[in-house]
Amino acid sequence: MDPITAAVLAALHALASDVIKDAYQGLKSVIRRKWGATSSVARSVDDLEANPKSKRRAVVLAENVAATNLTADAEVMQALAALVDKLKLEGSGGKAIAAMTIKISGGTIQGVIGAENVSMGSQSFGAVSGHRKT
Repeated sequence: MDPITAAVLAALHALASDVIKDAYQGLKSVIRRKWGATSSVARSVDDLEANPKSKRRAVVLAENVAATNLTADAEVMQALAALVDKLKLEGSGGKAIAAMTIKISGGTIQGVIGAENVSMGSQSFGAVSGHRKT
């Protein structure tokens, strides 16, 4: 699962916390501002928010994240990093969030998500190890 969908799912289960709610709204606002409130990715976030237990809606969000290449946008990744940090501080999101690290340096985005290995252009997502390939 991509880091955006994983973080959205974790945040939806922890929205009782104002800290997480604010960071989640920050991610949503970046998506809406850049892609539009009626874009497929913004609508799929709203649909998942309406029914956070729906696996089908999570899959649709993941497909829209991939189709719009959200993880290539530095501002989205900054908002995602803020949300992930808040989820970790609150102890929310389980293993998927605990294993997630996002590093943003200039125009370069590096992320590590659990044990999955995915490469997209200049981005690399993979298992935490003693060394990191970029």
